[in-house]
Amino acid sequence: MLSYLCVENIALIERLDLYLDRGLTILTGETGAGKSIIIDALSLALGCRAESGLLRSGTDKGMVSAHFHLPEAHPIRAWLAQREIKWMEDGLFLRRVLTDKGRSRAFINEMPVPLAVLAEAGEMIAEIHGQHDNQSLLNGVQQRQLLDTYADQRQALDLLAQRYRQWREGWEEIQRLETLVGKAGGQRELLTFQIGELLEVAPQPGEMATLEGQGQRLQHGAQLVQGAARALEAILESPVCATAVTHEAASSLEALTRIDAELLPLATALRSLHYELEDCGVRLRHYLQGLETDPEQLEALKSRLDRIHRLSRKHHVEPEGLLDLAERLQKDLDALEHADERREQLFKQLELMRRHYDEQAVIIRQGRQQAAQALMSAVERQLADLHMAKTRFAIQVLPLTGDPRPEGMDDIHFLVSANPQEPLRPLKQVASGGELSRIMLAIKTVLTDTLPANTLVFDEVDVGIGGRVAASLGEKLAKVALGRQVLTITHLPQVAAFGHAHLCIRKEIVDDKARVGVESLNHGQRVEELARMLAGNRVTAAAREHARDLLANAGQPVGSTG
Repeated sequence: MLSYLCVENIALIERLDLYLDRGLTILTGETGAGKSIIIDALSLALGCRAESGLLRSGTDKGMVSAHFHLPEAHPIRAWLAQREIKWMEDGLFLRRVLTDKGRSRAFINEMPVPLAVLAEAGEMIAEIHGQHDNQSLLNGVQQRQLLDTYADQRQALDLLAQRYRQWREGWEEIQRLETLVGKAGGQRELLTFQIGELLEVAPQPGEMATLEGQGQRLQHGAQLVQGAARALEAILESPVCATAVTHEAASSLEALTRIDAELLPLATALRSLHYELEDCGVRLRHYLQGLETDPEQLEALKSRLDRIHRLSRKHHVEPEGLLDLAERLQKDLDALEHADERREQLFKQLELMRRHYDEQAVIIRQGRQQAAQALMSAVERQLADLHMAKTRFAIQVLPLTGDPRPEGMDDIHFLVSANPQEPLRPLKQVASGGELSRIMLAIKTVLTDTLPANTLVFDEVDVGIGGRVAASLGEKLAKVALGRQVLTITHLPQVAAFGHAHLCIRKEIVDDKARVGVESLNHGQRVEELARMLAGNRVTAAAREHARDLLANAGQPVGSTG
């Protein structure tokens, strides 16, 4: 549930703090007052794209912050944990910042996230439906998704998608084999040559580091000999070498420890240093004995390194990857050698995968067909309540042919007939804007128990609907709001009367600048607002009485107008 929305410097909104609760919240106001701006601002917090011009004129930064209270078992908790985003005890905080540079930043619980991640979180907790969404009902993909939501075949669809991926991978492997065989003219000879060349030259694991180290020592052999010999002389071989000096100093102190025991730690340290220097000297002598300055060996080593690097450039791989390349080419050669056997094997596997896919696709189709029958009846009952009793609604599930698809092998069509004498036709051929709104709302009402989002927003869902239907529409919205939160922008008082809370959006001019404000209406103020919606600018006593009747018929208590 959206409990708090803060908007700063977005469109006409300078600063807006909106506190919300469960149930049906109505948003009304005069045309142009800025009702849709609030929905646009919420969309930003949910990760929707920012349209140009949303930033308030004269400002360099705008911000929308949305705070949601969610139940303990909400799946977004596990989703956050997977992305190492901490859960805050106060709930979930989504924030979006826009700048005058056209940039946007997104945050979840104050942690910066990519916009796509914010949008993914937004989809899990809220849905916004506007006139565009009603139009999306004409889309076959949307129709299939609505039917699948009602059918509740999520696990079956996941299994279908898995079997589709298996089939696709098998098909792609066959295509790779066919491509390889198609080039097989001189391919065998080329692969054989390349594999032999790679195996002859390619370095073994760790060999490059060894070769380069040896090369450095051979190339700088004289310098290494001179430097190491000087160090050896200073440590071990000159008359005043370090080992002789430390031995003499340690012996002197060791003799004095008989007189003063405090000198014992120093004598011990000097003796230890003497032994360490002796050890360094012995190791240096061994190092000098092992140094090689053979020019022929250096030339051979350079030649090998050069061959490795040339082969690496030829095949566009790092030297360490040459052996792996040889293994891959060997697999290609083996595939060519046994292409016919492998092709036959792959086709058998693909046939089996297709059979498994088709079996699961049939299960999906049967589930869709059963769900379609139930959904058709349920939607027609809802449409009757919305004064479309003569409207017939049907769902067509037609089998598709061809290659497998991840969503199944069904073509879904929503059909409608406004009159008994007329045949059923696709929704897009016969439905007006008002009918689309009512059909969408009827479907949403039926799907109430399966809707994943806790917060639903309907932006002007009453478009194209007259007063005769409006009360039924309001009643449906109130039903959808049971157990969840619904926000609705409406121009119809008959719809507004059903709200559990009523917010009025007003636009005022301050210092020659337009500014949007929101007021939460009490009972008496609701009568005045509904009366304004009924009568226009000149509110009459009859309009107020009509407003009281609307509220009373909607089951809402009515206070004094003052």
